[in-house]
Amino acid sequence: MKKILSKIIFITLSLPLLVSAQSLNFGNTYTISSGADGYGRPRIALTNNQPIIIWRKDSTPKTIRASKWDGTSFSMPYDITAAGVLPSSWDGPEIAAKGDTVYLVFASTATTQESIMLIRSFDGGNTFSDTIRVSENNPAHKYRMGNIKIDKDGHPIVSYMQYLLNFTEPKQMVNRSINYGDSFIGSVEGSESAPGEPCDCCKSSLILDNNDIYLLFRNNINNERNSYISKSTDGGQTFNLVADLDDYDWIVNGCPATGPLGIVNGDSLLIVRRSGGTGNDEIVYTNSNKLDLNSSYNRNIDPIIGKIQDYPDLTLNGDTIFIAWQDNRNNIPDCFFSYSLNGIENLSLGNTFTDTLVFGAKLNPDLVFKNNNIHLVYNDNGSNSIKYIRGSFDNTSYIYEHQNKQELLYNFDLLGRKIKKPSFLFKK
Repeated sequence: MKKILSKIIFITLSLPLLVSAQSLNFGNTYTISSGADGYGRPRIALTNNQPIIIWRKDSTPKTIRASKWDGTSFSMPYDITAAGVLPSSWDGPEIAAKGDTVYLVFASTATTQESIMLIRSFDGGNTFSDTIRVSENNPAHKYRMGNIKIDKDGHPIVSYMQYLLNFTEPKQMVNRSINYGDSFIGSVEGSESAPGEPCDCCKSSLILDNNDIYLLFRNNINNERNSYISKSTDGGQTFNLVADLDDYDWIVNGCPATGPLGIVNGDSLLIVRRSGGTGNDEIVYTNSNKLDLNSSYNRNIDPIIGKIQDYPDLTLNGDTIFIAWQDNRNNIPDCFFSYSLNGIENLSLGNTFTDTLVFGAKLNPDLVFKNNNIHLVYNDNGSNSIKYIRGSFDNTSYIYEHQNKQELLYNFDLLGRKIKKPSFLFKK
């Protein structure tokens, strides 16, 4: 199925104008895995500029599987974990790639207490190593919800949740390797400076900017479950600076099971997450200062009143930005994306990219953008499968015209909820 999505232009006196001949063209939808191959929560990365997709096979024997693009087609699914590793947890695995180096982290129940394991490939994902333990071998704790990034030198940095054996005293930990994953130097609590404690079933994520490490996580202060960011300027030895990202306090009795994600965007950090602080479950994006973590705005991408938007992800290259998420605006969960060719100020409203020929829920989108191509994967629960689709832009130019403008943006809450940012922002 082929789709063509042209950029829609809204001409408003107070808004920038985009004169564009570019269109986003989608190719065929590929079924990567289904049935006996498993179809648990896919993730995608690029190795040597070609997509590799990984996912869980939850039926016995449990394993993690992969499929790679060879230039003309995707390979048959193949196992990348050995028998007996027992990958677990609904939230994983996670993947990071750079050149022909690929790292995966996941929770494993093969150890006495659940632990975080890593496997790695130095040949573009064709073969993978045996498991390497990331979390400590500590019989008093169990570990879940790992996430991973690769630093500028090619070494893995991993975040994960630490608990006591009864799942109390959750802490967000950060552990790094300085020898390409041969070993890890020991974890540091990245959430220590935040009040309360981390939300116990919300995965953290990382942003790396040279030697600075940013940990993003959802916090819990008596059921106030806002998103937080903490910063290390010494390579992960300490995380002393922390900030609450949200304007509105989200009070919810129960874990939302979704955390924030972010990426470096010039001299700032672009962060996306789910928030229900206004009474509506929305995907919100934030600009956060890299130095002091102060946020200059919190904005909705495409709010749909009375529906639930969740599990966002994002990718960017230069001024081109893509954000994906799932929501139930049509009463059945589907995957949507928003994009801009010229910076965060010009994000589109939500567009669907999933296979409309199959009825049923579409979940867990993941995406990566490079070399003019956007690569997307998702779960298609209607066919119990993993689907992949690629889009690319026409090589035509666009002209960005900016009018002189003056905006008065009011920030208030009709329902009287607490707002922690100034009540108005004047821009000229």
